[in-house]
Amino acid sequence: MISRQIHRPIRFLLLVLLLMLLTVACQTSSVEQPPTESGTTSTANNCRIVEHSMGETEVCDQPEKVVALSPHVLDSILALGVQPAGFAQSVAPRIKFYDNPTSQIPYLGKWITTKPMVVGSRESPSLESLALLKPDLILGEEWQNAQYSLLTQIAPTVLFDGLIWDGKARYWQQSIKGFARALGREERAQELLSKRDDYIAQAREALQPVLQVYPRILLISSDGGATVKLGSKNMTGSLLKEIGFDIVQPEGVVGDFADISWEILPQIETDIIIVTDWNDDRFMNPEAPRREIWAQKPILNAMPAFKQGRVFFVDHYIWGNHVRGPLSEQFILEALPDLLLGSVKSTT
Repeated sequence: MISRQIHRPIRFLLLVLLLMLLTVACQTSSVEQPPTESGTTSTANNCRIVEHSMGETEVCDQPEKVVALSPHVLDSILALGVQPAGFAQSVAPRIKFYDNPTSQIPYLGKWITTKPMVVGSRESPSLESLALLKPDLILGEEWQNAQYSLLTQIAPTVLFDGLIWDGKARYWQQSIKGFARALGREERAQELLSKRDDYIAQAREALQPVLQVYPRILLISSDGGATVKLGSKNMTGSLLKEIGFDIVQPEGVVGDFADISWEILPQIETDIIIVTDWNDDRFMNPEAPRREIWAQKPILNAMPAFKQGRVFFVDHYIWGNHVRGPLSEQFILEALPDLLLGSVKSTT
């Protein structure tokens, strides 16, 4: 009897405690959530699913601290009107922040108004720096997928293919749509796409004097080594084709980025040669030293195109496939008339 009298109060207390917990839980679940701007009781409407190369990622609101994991991404987000909080370029400088972007970030730095954190290089983003920065969104390219699972633990991460080839090169026209959706800037992306045809038409009209006299162009890439690489499918080549130029290819050479020897160049019938060059830093315009190297090779300086001033040396960083975004494309389209029209004037 004593035992039962002791157990009954304990069971009663346990029952009371359980009822109290259930009451609190019900009250908590029934608390009214503050309404959002749209008048709903959830923030779900401010979120969107972004489909990308690695699957789907939910992104909410308009991210404020955005990391660009490559020059291509940086070009794209700047064109969309978004400033970077962090940036990974080809070679990571030994600084913590780009406190003078105009001089520290080639070409694109003049559009940057922030002081982005250095988050490693595009080949090897620094997870430590990214974790310290605590971004709202990380944007990268498909080929950077090796660290994707780790990046997603830091912030929502989306990767897009920055180069699509389906019979026609698309260097930013596809990826910009994904970046824009992640950033909540889809209207701006449509504006960029709509204006693209106008820019190409303007360049085509300006270059008509060259097209009529020198329609054939050979595109090669070089770092001054023993071989050169064909560049028919880089951004410059794609734009020149759209303008109306004929991008020539050596006979018997297979592959759009094939390596060929310098000795083959004189055998190629072409009116103009454009050499997209780079040096160890990859982004300092090497025109003067490369032109001197070319002039010192008898087999090259004897070529009609070189003797008549129709070999042009440009920076691979912006003219090749390195950046390939809306801003770099516009840069090329505006620079082509200045680059090529002189070859026509020199013969008149």
